[in-house]
Amino acid sequence: MGGYGYRNVGDEAILAGLLRQIGPDRRVSVVSRMPAETAALHGVNAIPLRESVRALRSHASLVIGGGGLFGRDMGALGRLIPLYGLLASSLGLKVAIHGVGVDRDMRPVAATLLRRLSRRAVIFTVRDRSSAEVLAEWGIDATVVPDLSAGVEPAPLARGSELLRLAGIDPKRPVVGLALTGMRPHQTAALEAAVAHLVDAVPDVQFCFIPMSQHPFVHAHNDLLLGRRLQLRSPRLAVLDGSFRPEEVMAVFACLSAAVCMRYHSLLFAAQAGTPIIPVPYAPKCEAWVDEQGLQRVPVEGAALAAAVQAAVGLSREMHVA
Repeated sequence: MGGYGYRNVGDEAILAGLLRQIGPDRRVSVVSRMPAETAALHGVNAIPLRESVRALRSHASLVIGGGGLFGRDMGALGRLIPLYGLLASSLGLKVAIHGVGVDRDMRPVAATLLRRLSRRAVIFTVRDRSSAEVLAEWGIDATVVPDLSAGVEPAPLARGSELLRLAGIDPKRPVVGLALTGMRPHQTAALEAAVAHLVDAVPDVQFCFIPMSQHPFVHAHNDLLLGRRLQLRSPRLAVLDGSFRPEEVMAVFACLSAAVCMRYHSLLFAAQAGTPIIPVPYAPKCEAWVDEQGLQRVPVEGAALAAAVQAAVGLSREMHVA
């Protein structure tokens, strides 16, 4: 159980990493919002939400796996995950909570249910120190582990270059990825203006928008819609348009000269690839990661982004020369 089947690259990378940890010898069912897509993408049995309660009776354990499941951005269905875990425990299943993020400002009802579930879980691990600190304040002991997506190997660089070419990018020239989101409506106008300024201010660099989420139901969570709006305003901006496996998106990050990152897994993918990061965190989980890495946040402002991109592209060139 997790944030699976919502066309979010990070969550699908988490699921891929989790399935690798569990191994091929276990009989696994994944609760998914889009079970047919999940089954095709991961080669695993996937069931819709409506069958999730009945499925508990035919399974020995429940893994609540990875991602920002316990944060302020979870929708109504996501906030029921602790209740689902409590139901599983009451039916005699072993419950593990693995590699999750916990926000300090998660909704009170969800926080109360999570505290109760933590007392029944056989394992509780989190993906960052800030989550462990929140749980420690609640009297809950949790081990910090790498994000589950770390278990996924990127596709070959050639595949990343191919996807960039399909988007209209020349991989042999400097290219900066924009992994942005419009999930904060009060920031969207400023973000769109900042990106337009950035693209105009750095004409010798190519820009490619990378949608990390293409949520099928909530427009604000569908980054591709933002990318298309930005492209209308700045036609020179390319958009990586399509549905790609997590390892393919990782390969794209490895081909970039730098990446402007708002989304959590865009930060992780860029770091894993050794790609210079311009961090513009949109949520507490992203801010916590950026601070833990000792990176300097960049404001959503055109001139600041342009200066950061020019510095990062220069660093990237020096690294390639070295």
